Amino acid sequence: MDVEGLLQGVIRFSNFMTARLIVSGVFFYVMAGFTEIGSTAEGILPDVELVNNVIANYQNIFDILGVSEFALLLILFLFLTAIHIIYLVFERLGSYIPPAIVPLPGWQAIDDLTGSTFDILREARGEEHTDEENQRLYEFRSKLEHLDAENEMEHSDEISAVSTAFRIAKAFVLFSVAAWLYALAFGTYTGDKTILLAILSLSLLAALYCSFAIYRSHYSRIEDLRADVIHQLTGFAAIWLPPDHQKRVLAACVPSRDLRPASLEVMVPVYGTLDAMIYDIHKWRRKRRMLRVLRARKPTRNRTGAPSSGTARLSPPTGPSRPMCWSKAARSPRSARTFPATR
Repeated sequence: MDVEGLLQGVIRFSNFMTARLIVSGVFFYVMAGFTEIGSTAEGILPDVELVNNVIANYQNIFDILGVSEFALLLILFLFLTAIHIIYLVFERLGSYIPPAIVPLPGWQAIDDLTGSTFDILREARGEEHTDEENQRLYEFRSKLEHLDAENEMEHSDEISAVSTAFRIAKAFVLFSVAAWLYALAFGTYTGDKTILLAILSLSLLAALYCSFAIYRSHYSRIEDLRADVIHQLTGFAAIWLPPDHQKRVLAACVPSRDLRPASLEVMVPVYGTLDAMIYDIHKWRRKRRMLRVLRARKPTRNRTGAPSSGTARLSPPTGPSRPMCWSKAARSPRSARTFPATR
């Protein structure tokens, strides 16, 4: 029996349920102040008398209909489903609340290393090279791509957890602000309004802490990837290249720029980022403008195939015919038919 795997599964399940209970508990606590079925004086739970009445009513229904314990399990399942749905709504809503932290792709973070280094490798093998050398370079590049994938998997759990917390914190910021403004505008909130401000403050602090943690995680991810790639490049050069090319590879492996591990973006549905959506809108408008210009320039024809009245009809010349001449003086560029320029 894998005891360590069992403990890891228990820890993951505990974190899974704790996060959902916290999110749904705070949500029900705030909403209890706007409804009559709950009381904020009792915490996140409804009134004790109301709970007793509900339990007594269900017990009477079970006694009359003879419902088994499966109904209790069904009610528990519905309760857990509601908690999970509330958690998913907050997470999905937080993913579209700006700002969103978009990480730098791993292969883009090492393109300054791989580009110049592979140029040196291609130069070192000369113009005459064999299929075996090409296959070796291809396998080496594939190995670097596998390093990128492994590095992503190594940091995925940490980044995924803190990114989820960041999205939920942003959603709680919006939710607490909306609840506080609604309570001030209508005055129907029966609880303490300072609790809403406390939730807002904690949400802001959590979002700020998670943003720093996300940047730190992506910085570690890029630094680990660049260190592994530099180690592979220098090791490959020491085996395959002569000494002068090895020195050039070592010089090319020195970091030449400061990379931002992530950037702040505005996310929109379907398109991903706001910049991508704006680019597609400009591209669509440019295409429609070109189509309108082409339709305006295209001549219209009637049913017989002749040009319409708005188009000038060409007629043969009525003057005396001029003999064909191939001399350069007789040919004038103005005598040739001119067409509208393509813009």
